[in-house]
Formats: sequence, C-alpha cells, structure tokens
Amino acid sequence: MNDVRQATKVLVDAGVVRLSGEESVSLVKAWEWHLPSTEGSVGDSKTSSLAVFLCGYVSVEKHALLSNDTLMNVSKSVASYLHEEDPTRRLLGVDLCTRGFHVWQRHVDAMAILRALFTLAVNSRKDNISVQNVGQQARQAILQIASTNTPLFMATLTLDILSPKSLEYRKIVMQLVALLTRKKPLLLYSNLPRLMEAVVKSLDPSSTSSRDAVHDTATEIIGYVVKTFPTVDFHMATQRLAVGTCEGAFIMYDLKTATQLYILEGHKKQPTACSFSPDGRRLVTVSLEEGTVLVWKVGSSFTSFFLPGAPPRQGNAGSQPYKTLGFNVGEEANMSVADTLEWVKFEWPSERSVRLHIRESTLTFST
Repeated sequence: MNDVRQATKVLVDAGVVRLSGEESVSLVKAWEWHLPSTEGSVGDSKTSSLAVFLCGYVSVEKHALLSNDTLMNVSKSVASYLHEEDPTRRLLGVDLCTRGFHVWQRHVDAMAILRALFTLAVNSRKDNISVQNVGQQARQAILQIASTNTPLFMATLTLDILSPKSLEYRKIVMQLVALLTRKKPLLLYSNLPRLMEAVVKSLDPSSTSSRDAVHDTATEIIGYVVKTFPTVDFHMATQRLAVGTCEGAFIMYDLKTATQLYILEGHKKQPTACSFSPDGRRLVTVSLEEGTVLVWKVGSSFTSFFLPGAPPRQGNAGSQPYKTLGFNVGEEANMSVADTLEWVKFEWPSERSVRLHIRESTLTFST
C-alpha cells in the first residue's frame, strides 16, 4: 500500500508539472469551492479531501500563478487537516506541509502549523505501523522544515519550552529536541546557547510541578547534547553546565537553581570544545581557529559569593583566563564543524592534567 501511495504521488507530481499555467489556474478554480475553508463550500468529506489534495499539490508547484485569496484558502485547508480526527486526512495535511510549508507559512500562522506537527509527532508515536502512521510522517515533516527554515523553527522551539501552553506540551517539545539532537545535530549547533538556556529555565525550582514534569526529559536532552557537542559540558557533582557560543564566550549555568552564573570571555574566535576537570574546579576550552587552550578557575570563591554574576577570580589575571596555552598541529586543525563533533575530545588523566585529542594528535597540558 505504501508503494501504491508513493506511486500515486509521483504520478500527480508529474501531471502537475506538465500542466500549463492556464490549466493550473483553471483546475484550482474548479476545485477551490470544495475546500473546507472556502465560505459556502460544497461537497462531502471525500470531495473536500480530493480538493485539498489537488489544490494543495498544484499550489506547491504553481503558487506564483495563484491569487493570494486562493492561496489563503488552500493554506487554511491544509492547516485544518492537521487537526482532523480521520488519520487519512491528517496524513494528507502532514504530507502537504512537508512539501509546501514555504507556501503556507505566508498565508497562515506558521508557528501554529509547527505546533500541530510537534503534537502529532509525539502523540502519534504509538500508532500502528501502517500507511497511516501519522507520527512517523510528522517527524519527517519536522526534520524537513527544520532544515529549510531553521530560524523560524528554532524560535518556535525555544519559545514553546519557555512559555508552553501546558506542561504536557512542554514535554512534547523537549522530546523533539532530543530527537533533533540524535537525527540532525548540525541543525542545532549554532542555536545551542538559546536552546540550552530554555532547557535550563524549564528546571526552575520555584515551579516544583513544572520542574518535576520535565526533569527526566531535560536531563535526557542535556545528556544527548553533552555527548554530541564538544562545546557543551556538564559536571554532575557541582551541577554546572558550560555552553560555548559562536562568538567565543562560554556561559556557565547552575542547574540546581536553573540560573546563569556568569560568562567567560577569552576566545576571540569560535570555540571548538570544553571540558570540566574531574573535581569541577577547572574548565578548559579550546579554539582550533586560534590554536589556543584556555584554563579557567570555576570553583566557588569569595568573588562569586559577593559579586553574583561575576566569574571567579583567575589569580593575578583578574577576569582573564587563569592560563593561556598555545599549540600548533598544522593541517590537523583544519576541519568542519561536523568533523569537530567526532575528532576533538578532552581526556583527564588526573585532576590537573588534561589531554586534548585533535584527530591523530594528542597534546597534554597542566591546568
């Protein structure tokens, strides 16, 4: 049945492409009156579904030929199908969102479409494995939209973690973050600071019910992120989370209080990785672009007690790094962001000795 469905889509796509501009407009006009969103629409549910199918496919390929009013009607109909009880109609809505989100987002609430897909992706996970597995198709749609419209997608994701319509919905969104970390980590890379800020704030201890509801999922996300991205590290005993930014800074969070403690500013170029010492009193950061390793004191101090928001004093250097260590590994340092996820790692032989692995090179530093 899946093969038949796929073959039908291929044939329809081919037919739509071969339509002339005049034929495309005429076809949509003939069926627009059967769209569920058209005022005074006529026809039964099967006719309406066929209208959404035909108008939707033509609109994706030939939207430049259609009026704004027509595209508005088609977009509203596609969006409404995401909320249908009938799984076949929901599946049609999901498929058209995958194909034509770039069209529909101009005429309806794009965030509302994303939120409907978020809910379908998680709540439909227990559907039977069949042609009507809406959850699986919704997850594919989300990955597609996240790839092609990352700014809008990330804005919706972080907003919904911070200000969800319900605790259950927040859990849905955070489960999607875990999915993306596993399936499309590079999509999240440049947005990690915003994303991790939202995850940390969801653990606010002043809201006990909220924290309890998302604690397991938030912990899972942090675990996935730390395992996947070398620019993020977590120290369990102190409950400190360090998150690197593309500008070169590292943001330190305290997960016990769900607050930002301070910002460490030392790198002038994009950082590549970071790591806490086993006792949590040092953080080492590296930028391959700079060829520099920075060592930071991050244990509790009188400075941090009396000046909340200020990083611990770094010896005589004040707010500058405790140590700055240069290195040169030649061409081995030239790698893509994707490569850094695999080829750059820290290892701690002891409390104050760290090894930096860059491809086949190994450098040892005293901290």
